[in-house]
Amino acid sequence: MTQDPNATAMRQYHDRFDNARYTAITEFITSNLNADRDEERVVDLLVAVQNVALELCGHSRHMGAWHLLAVICGRHLLSFHTIDAIRDFLHLFAVEDTRIEDFESTTKALLRAYSGLDDLKIATAHANGVHSWQGRMAYELLSAVEYLTHAAILLLAHEDDGYIREKLHKGLNRITSGLYEGIRHSSEPSRYNFKSVYFPDERDR
Repeated sequence: MTQDPNATAMRQYHDRFDNARYTAITEFITSNLNADRDEERVVDLLVAVQNVALELCGHSRHMGAWHLLAVICGRHLLSFHTIDAIRDFLHLFAVEDTRIEDFESTTKALLRAYSGLDDLKIATAHANGVHSWQGRMAYELLSAVEYLTHAAILLLAHEDDGYIREKLHKGLNRITSGLYEGIRHSSEPSRYNFKSVYFPDERDR
């Protein structure tokens, strides 16, 4: 009789499950979200953690669960300490697996990107108040960084290519506007001439 791979995965999951570590993760999440254990946000995160554990055990119904968990953790702005606890918990189900590394790296990149956006918006607003070409150029470049950061977030979250392109397009337009300020008003306009920069297209595939 052929053994059901998913049944084997379920057994491995239960054999390797550590309730103490799982309970600690639950406490970290409720603290991060300032929420009760039975709130939907907390439940959804805990289910997502369980799904990744099942994926690591080979359960076919949970392929790609690591990425979904990373996106959810990033959007809920969980602490790095919580992410480390989740990572260590997942290692119970697979000692070496690139999906665990990808989960941790994706989540931490998202968290840093989201947290940086608030400071970036404030910096952009301040630069907009500088009455010089340097201020105008800085404003355009900071605005570009904001758009490019959003594009990076969308890439990490595997969002629609069209939406990513929109953010990239706006970011590049801001860079162009910033360079115009440098070329028009700088005493050394050649330093802001990037005519030789090449953007790849479909022919480069």
